[in-house]
Amino acid sequence: MNAIEFENITKKFENFIANDDITFYIRKNDVHCILGENGAGKSTLMNILFGIYKKDSGKLKVFGNEVEFSSPLDAIKNNIGMVHQHFMLIDDFTVLENVILGNEISNKYGLDFKTAEDILNKLIAKYDLGIDLSSTVSSLSIGLQQKVEILKLLYRESEILIFDEPTAVLSPVEVDLFFKIIESFKADGKTIIFITHKLNEVKYISDRVSVLRKGKLVYEADNNKNSALAISELSNAIVGDVSNIIVTENRKINKNDSPAFELNNIFLSVNNVRKLNDLCLNLFMGEIHGICGVEGNGQSELVDIVYGLQKNFTGQYVKNVSGGISIVPDDRKRKGFIKEFNIGENISLKGANFIYLPADTINKISDKIISGNDIRLSDKTAPMGNLSGGNQQKVIFARETISDNNILILVHPTRGVDINATAFIHNEILLQRNEGKAVLLISSDLDELISLSDRLSVMYKGEITRTFNRDEYSGYIRSESEVEPETDPEFLQMLGKLMTGIND
Repeated sequence: MNAIEFENITKKFENFIANDDITFYIRKNDVHCILGENGAGKSTLMNILFGIYKKDSGKLKVFGNEVEFSSPLDAIKNNIGMVHQHFMLIDDFTVLENVILGNEISNKYGLDFKTAEDILNKLIAKYDLGIDLSSTVSSLSIGLQQKVEILKLLYRESEILIFDEPTAVLSPVEVDLFFKIIESFKADGKTIIFITHKLNEVKYISDRVSVLRKGKLVYEADNNKNSALAISELSNAIVGDVSNIIVTENRKINKNDSPAFELNNIFLSVNNVRKLNDLCLNLFMGEIHGICGVEGNGQSELVDIVYGLQKNFTGQYVKNVSGGISIVPDDRKRKGFIKEFNIGENISLKGANFIYLPADTINKISDKIISGNDIRLSDKTAPMGNLSGGNQQKVIFARETISDNNILILVHPTRGVDINATAFIHNEILLQRNEGKAVLLISSDLDELISLSDRLSVMYKGEITRTFNRDEYSGYIRSESEVEPETDPEFLQMLGKLMTGIND
């Protein structure tokens, strides 16, 4: 039986066709992965399924019944739930308050929190979510916040679960735990829709795959013992031609004898909680220094100190080069751009000291960025909030790298970005390094860190617990295809242990 059937679904935004006559099905109790470049139409299609957008034409069926959704409430009533790439949580509310919001249980005295707690604690135990209902969301790591979103779906008894880039924000350890939760959902008969750019995960977790390109369905395949997916075949389907993918530039040998900055014996506490503990770190000109670790182990505090946002620390921070610091932040929507501004206006904000910038100058800036970074959009004057996440990221990256700043901080630079855009950004990162800039790279993607970094440091509980030079790990990089290099599981397992405090 099919859980979902899309029949000739078309959705336009003015003259731009986001979904173009799409027809395919999703079987009940499958893990169905949907892939495609940024702007391929994946999120639009899922937003139609979840009632955020209305289709222009075509039919949508849920468990064989044709439906018309005018809001997410309609989708929820049809047992469909969605975990968005950017979580829909209220930071100052507790886990309990976030989960029951909009679906409260009442008794004659008012809200029945006790009954809700009992229900939620049973779900937490069943799926081993490890969440404290009394915790405020702002105090939770990204991985735990995602579990709160999952708990919301379970509380609403969702049978069709949509996950938009669910592993983009997770460490390798958290990814393993997430996949165990997915396996539990399958065992309970649930249907999982999984939007991702990570092909190796698709090969591992999926039962069936659909690929969208430029708004059209271009590829479908089962993934099982009788019909295993090939990474190169998926890559071809996603980008059209693997030979068109930008190949990462060769690594230039630089002399690393000039530190851009040094951090010595840094201690930092926030609200009486120790965030950085005797941290020592340096970054040299002409190198990429990668930082890996489970999120919440001091990475954001490290960035705040280097960038000058945090002054209440002890220890020594010495910046040895003149000029400013460029940064690609961890949360593009909250920190990276003004959604109401267009591309040119957002680019112009970098180092802005003007009162008025002529429109023709802004247009020239837009044209340069759009053509040089393969940014796909229907109207360059449209607000950046209308762009796909990947195109937004390319604009932010371009803005930060065209400056003359000698230090570049990159925090999850390819999070939620497709294969071609990832290759483009990786190439640009190496170009910045080869030109002599100092690059601090913080990422949850270990393959990315290992393939790019000249040195790789592990952060745990606010400390640098170990640093590897490139010659210690470059031999672990292997490749099934040129598109998506992999790292040998042995080295990943060692890093995973270090990231969780196991040092043996």
